[in-house]
Amino acid sequence: MAWATPDDVINAWVGPDAAPDDTDQVALWIARAERRIRAAVPDIQERIDADEPDLLENAVDVAVAMVTRVYRNPSGHRSISGQETTGQFSGSNTITFGGNNPGALELLDDERDLLSGSSGDGGAFEVDMMLGSPGPSMVPRVGVWF
Repeated sequence: MAWATPDDVINAWVGPDAAPDDTDQVALWIARAERRIRAAVPDIQERIDADEPDLLENAVDVAVAMVTRVYRNPSGHRSISGQETTGQFSGSNTITFGGNNPGALELLDDERDLLSGSSGDGGAFEVDMMLGSPGPSMVPRVGVWF
C-alpha cells in the first residue's frame, strides 16, 4: 500500500530549482523509499492500519524527504562551492549535503526514530545485577550514575 503520492513530493518542493514534473519517475522513487522504510521498520504497516496517531502522516513526510534528497542531489556530491561576482562585489558560497551518502535514497537515523516510535536519545539507564532478580531493568534515569 502506497502512502505518499507524486503530488506530495511536488507540493512539498522548496527552493529556487524547479520541482520534478515526471510523476511516473517520482512514483518510482516513492515506491523505493517506502520499501526502504518497511524494511527498516517492519511493523509500520500494522501500526498505520491500527491508526497510530500521526504515523501515516510521518511516513508520508519521511518518504517525501527521502525522495526530495535524491532529486536535490542526483550526482551525490558531498558539497558544491561557487563564486559570484557582481560589479565590484564578489563572494563565494558552499552548499554541504547531509547524510552518509548524499543524493542516495537513505533513511536518516532521526527519521527511523520518528517512524519506529523510539526517541533515540540514548539516555542513561540502570541494569539490575542482583542475583535472582527478574532481569535487566531498562528504567530511564534523569542523572548519570557512576
